[in-house]
Amino acid sequence: MPDALPATLAHRYSREVALRHELLYGRGYQGPAEPEVFDALAARAGLRAGAEVLDVGSGLGGDAFRLATRFGVRVVGLDASSDMTDLARERREVDAPGADVELVCGNVLTSDVVRPGAFDVVWTRDAGAFLTHEEKPVAWRRLHDALRPGGTVLVTDYCLGTSAASAEFGQRMLAWGQHMLTLDAYADLLTSCGFTDVVTEDRTADLVASQEHGLRVLEERGDDVRALLSPEEHADLTQRWRTKLTHSTSGELVWMVLTARR
Repeated sequence: MPDALPATLAHRYSREVALRHELLYGRGYQGPAEPEVFDALAARAGLRAGAEVLDVGSGLGGDAFRLATRFGVRVVGLDASSDMTDLARERREVDAPGADVELVCGNVLTSDVVRPGAFDVVWTRDAGAFLTHEEKPVAWRRLHDALRPGGTVLVTDYCLGTSAASAEFGQRMLAWGQHMLTLDAYADLLTSCGFTDVVTEDRTADLVASQEHGLRVLEERGDDVRALLSPEEHADLTQRWRTKLTHSTSGELVWMVLTARR
């Protein structure tokens, strides 16, 4: 039985809410989904046909399906939300027919899927910030051990920026259930867990472009979104999207790309 999600995350990654956010990001995604973003990330991951990939926080399956169909790799997607995992399973034969993708509901801290020496690549998009500061080293040591020697990790995640965070941003971090690090602290964490060749890059511009796209969707496809929302929910979603964009452009919120090796 997968570990129960905290109430905040269980709501955020419920079927209903995930489908709303997917309208803004793109099918299969709860974060930046543009093909050029995916291509830039994939180019860093050292993918080769037949490789074994663990996708941590696989969500609705967007990257898992792209990885398997584009590169001929075997993907095991692990996500703590049963709603997200079920949706991805329902779509697998439509979005990635014949692809070698296994979708598992479980917690990275405890799942038997995360087993020593089983994978060539660990791929994780925007999931690490949801781990508490005490959980982060436990998870990353497990993921380090799950890689074969010479294996690669590719991470995107939300991080603290260099500017002084406002009280509002601190409150929103708690509301989001996120426990962010700075880019340097993230790199130090992976180094302390045994990874080498750790490189981070600030790619907040990609996040901002994705958020701006989401706002355009809210404006230009308002009827599609409103079909899923009450007027109050539509207004709240629009305001939250604008707030996220404000945090991303103020320097408080950073979207990071990290690569490392075992």
